[in-house]
Amino acid sequence: MKAYLVATGFLALIACSGGNGDEASNEDSLNSIVATTNPEEGVSEFGQEVTNPNKAQGETSIQFMEMVHDFGDVKFPSENLFTFKFKNTGTLPLIIESATASCGCTVPNKPEEAILPGQIGELDVIFSPKEGQQGTPVTKQVTVIANTNPASTVLEIKANVLGPKG
Repeated sequence: MKAYLVATGFLALIACSGGNGDEASNEDSLNSIVATTNPEEGVSEFGQEVTNPNKAQGETSIQFMEMVHDFGDVKFPSENLFTFKFKNTGTLPLIIESATASCGCTVPNKPEEAILPGQIGELDVIFSPKEGQQGTPVTKQVTVIANTNPASTVLEIKANVLGPKG
């Protein structure tokens, strides 16, 4: 907003000065001010593209070896670990920003380091069934957000939760 006010003030100054016949010089000065206007929006109010330093540095692609894992029969209580393996199939480093589960009984653990193009990465998921899930088939989702297009990928885990004596 301050940059907009500065640009507006500058325009008013030029208009009030009556000009000195050097309109090309005034236009160059205006363009340099406009280029710094509203960098969050990516485009100035005059339609010029402005680079946003916070914009992501590109997208890549990801391929999971499995999208669904079925643990089969699991007992309550228990901890059940599965590692989803994936490959960076793009040309830029793959950054997994977050991995969240649809329920507290499922805990994903994403890699903290970028996965380079062509490399394999791993995402661990621990399923710990709750008491109320005994005797029922359970399906839970893990949503992975990364610098891919589309940005989110949904993985599933399944289990048939048995009681402690099952």
